[in-house]
Amino acid sequence: MKDCIQTSWIGIFLCFFSITVSAQNQIAGKVTDAKDNKPLQEVNVVVKGTTIGTTTNADGSYSIKVKAGAVLVFSYVGYEPQEITANGQPVLNISLKQLSGTLGDVVVVGFGKQKKISVTGAISSVPVANIQRIATPSLSNALAGSMPGIITRQSSGEPGYDGASIFIRGFGTWANRSPLILVDGVERDINNINTQEIESFSILKDASATAVYGVRGANGVILINTKRGSTGKPKVIFRTENATLTALRLPQYINGPEYAGLINEALANDNLPPRYTDAELQKFRDGSDPYLYSNVDWTDAVLKKHTFQSINNLSVTGGNEIIRYYTNVGYTVLNGIYRQDPNNPYKTNAQMKRYNFRSNIDINVSRSISIELGIGGVIQKGNYPGASAPAIFDALRITSPINYPKLNPDGSIAGASTSYLQNNPWGLVTQSGYTRQDRNTLQGTFGGKWDLSSLVTKGLSIRGLFSYDHYYSASTDRFKPYAIKQYLGKDATGNDRYSIIREEQPMRYVLHNDANRAIYTELAVNYNRNFGRHALTGMILGNRREYVDLTADVMLNNLPYRRQGLAGRITYSYDNRYLAEVNAGYNGSENFPEGKQYGFFPSVSLGWNVSREKFWHIDAISNLKIRGSYGQVGNDQIGGRRFLFLTTINRTGQSYFFGDNQRFYQGYDEAQIGNNDVTWEVATKGNLGFDLELFNGMINLQVDGFKENRNGILIQRGVIPRITGYYPWTLPYANLGKAKNSGIDALLEIKHTTRSGFYYNFRGTFTYARSICTQNDDPIPKYPYQSFVGQLIDQPMGLIATGFFRDQDDIDKSPKQTFMERVRPGDIKYMDYNGDGVVDDYDRVPIGYPRTPQIVYGAGASFGYKGFELSLFFTGVAHTSLFVDGPSMYPFQMGLGTYNILREYYDNRWTPQHTDAKYPRVSPLQNPNNNRTSTLFLQDASYIRLKSAEVAYNFQIKPLKQHGLESVRLFINGANLFTWDKIRVIDPESNYGTGGYPLQRSINFGGQFTF
Repeated sequence: MKDCIQTSWIGIFLCFFSITVSAQNQIAGKVTDAKDNKPLQEVNVVVKGTTIGTTTNADGSYSIKVKAGAVLVFSYVGYEPQEITANGQPVLNISLKQLSGTLGDVVVVGFGKQKKISVTGAISSVPVANIQRIATPSLSNALAGSMPGIITRQSSGEPGYDGASIFIRGFGTWANRSPLILVDGVERDINNINTQEIESFSILKDASATAVYGVRGANGVILINTKRGSTGKPKVIFRTENATLTALRLPQYINGPEYAGLINEALANDNLPPRYTDAELQKFRDGSDPYLYSNVDWTDAVLKKHTFQSINNLSVTGGNEIIRYYTNVGYTVLNGIYRQDPNNPYKTNAQMKRYNFRSNIDINVSRSISIELGIGGVIQKGNYPGASAPAIFDALRITSPINYPKLNPDGSIAGASTSYLQNNPWGLVTQSGYTRQDRNTLQGTFGGKWDLSSLVTKGLSIRGLFSYDHYYSASTDRFKPYAIKQYLGKDATGNDRYSIIREEQPMRYVLHNDANRAIYTELAVNYNRNFGRHALTGMILGNRREYVDLTADVMLNNLPYRRQGLAGRITYSYDNRYLAEVNAGYNGSENFPEGKQYGFFPSVSLGWNVSREKFWHIDAISNLKIRGSYGQVGNDQIGGRRFLFLTTINRTGQSYFFGDNQRFYQGYDEAQIGNNDVTWEVATKGNLGFDLELFNGMINLQVDGFKENRNGILIQRGVIPRITGYYPWTLPYANLGKAKNSGIDALLEIKHTTRSGFYYNFRGTFTYARSICTQNDDPIPKYPYQSFVGQLIDQPMGLIATGFFRDQDDIDKSPKQTFMERVRPGDIKYMDYNGDGVVDDYDRVPIGYPRTPQIVYGAGASFGYKGFELSLFFTGVAHTSLFVDGPSMYPFQMGLGTYNILREYYDNRWTPQHTDAKYPRVSPLQNPNNNRTSTLFLQDASYIRLKSAEVAYNFQIKPLKQHGLESVRLFINGANLFTWDKIRVIDPESNYGTGGYPLQRSINFGGQFTF
């Protein structure tokens, strides 16, 4: 009996075990594109109603354990989802169909999203993968040429200060031109965002797209959305990349013998005896007396050619139908190119370290209510020499190789009594102390959505958003005035003689603090409903932002900066064929007079999907949409001080002594005359464009033409004469400036995947924007051609150089040049533009193009086969000019033997034997005729740059897959690899002058591991 009972229990257990095992079936398969059989990577495969799930690998394969009868949901962006019931089959291959045309594509718009097919505004976006191929800590440096309409220029590569300037469609003002940048709907710094955190990146360009932002929309809007969780089992991605950086175009100055010889040449040009004998010149050459006849390469002495960068990210994402999460932590370090003194107990090289954290959580509280919580943190630490980068590069420009040695014989810092010669470049970099910078940013976002379809009416919902951002920075300056001594040679007994220029002083301590906080709230009511072929959406939104400068130095700046208002949108479409949209913003700022703080900014746009007409029978054109918009937007970032409508009083004005006793009386005067009519800029914008799709998405073309008139640009009154008694700094500001901006931008994309799995993608962008000043308040000049009205904004003015004077006879027959008492052969000859027989400042005319390029373009291609990938991206600019002038290009600018000299000038200067030259003769004295703004020093700053290139391979290591390692991607990429331009002396993106902290070329090795 006992044995029977035991046998029964064993049988029941085995039966239960077999049922349990059979309930957990292993299913494997591949997910491919139904059209071309291309494997699809990152497809979500989830058991419906559970947290069980996985994603497909690079070859489209997946594997999952499920219970019999479970429903598998296969979903992928841009494809129709599929639900398949598991009935015990071991292999389940799935083909997903792309959503027809652009019906399934979603575009991020102001305060929401729209289907791409229904969008009538001018909006551009870029695949995030394109941005991630450029390994840079500053996101703005990865955007050049990536989208139509965006214009960038990076002028510095200094760690922590290397962000590029960004403009959208040029600029319609000469005041604040920066676009509004929103991260997850909140105004934030673009360079604090880690590229691995980004889900989408879009720019809004016309009035239809930006009118909802009212007084902040005139300069365009950048929308960045960070990644959010997706349904499926937890997925862990670790990405590490390490780069060798090479400084580009370090300044090349002439050596000591050449510099000394140039001094003799300058004297000979004015028929004066030489300063240095042949024996002394030989000492410069052979280094036999390096302390009195120095020959210092200051560039090599203080700057390194190579440095290092590392970017690392670890992310975790996953979730189910109720809760989804995404978390990322990042660590970035970027080292500078300054050399260090190993004897220092502290570091003086520039370095930026940054720690990023971001967590986004989405929760479905019920079928109709969802909430989201986002937390972001940025901790950035900077280390720099005691002297700033501009001071260091200025010292390189003005310290010649023969002024003094790097160090004196006793190891002290060398220098001279002249003030500018007390900035020994080596001393500034290594002996002037150090600066520590700490910048901490905390970002918190909370939002929620309530679908009221079942309670009120179908398609109605409300949404709210609250954010709190806090920023704090502390800069600790440990500046040290180091000792400076001038070596005078040896005395009669053979001892070294010195002149003490400055005694060493204790290291100083200065603390700079900056802190601010911003609170943003938003509440919106949305409506989205279809009535047969009719689709209607609507939105009304109220928002408010309060910004407080917590460390303001004056009471006025500590008052909260507030902006609030309403925004609305109505869209209508019939059969996705005829489209109409109305957008409006009604908002204001506390910066303007009471009763004049709010403005209304409307826009309207229309669209026609021609390819959806019944008469359309061109199979090759799968989509053709024509769209146009017209409207107004504003800009309240007009410059000037706060509350320009207030008149302020200076209580320490002009004073005087009165009476027999000459008693002192303190006077008052007007510090700033107020203007009760001050207001924002208003931009009236028009846009006409079309979207063309060929061969079911194989070729896409987007073209837009735009025109803008900007009124109300804030300027200080310029026509009030001094004889009225007003000080120039008290003159009121008024919205008198006007400008116009017009151009075209375009995007061409070609992509295809063959049945064998080979794919290619070409993407090209083009932007042309021309901005012209149409009205200002400058006094009317004597000659109309010197007026800035009618000229390009930022148009440079200068003299037109026609060559060099050949001889005295040429000088005598030419119009008199008034900039110096006597010109000589080899001096610059200028055009007498007005024909009055004299060359003076009245002959200055518009020359060249503004520094910001009018034309920006980009072109890139990607290729892939199975696990192999190759990509290239070129960017370029045109219609931009750069003056390569100033110290080191103006020889002996402050007199004979002063300042350093670039090799560019030395190798191309005028001499009696070399009259076919680029640059004028060298003079022993300061030469005001040659050292001035003219076409001679104007360079065409157009360039084409191989911005990035990448080779990657995706593969799986089967023995490690059972330990959770799903896939591995190894890659090598580079940035700023080659540049083709006409300057070659400094980087073509540099500011006017002879360059500063250089950009770098990066060669980056990395790997991405998915678990």
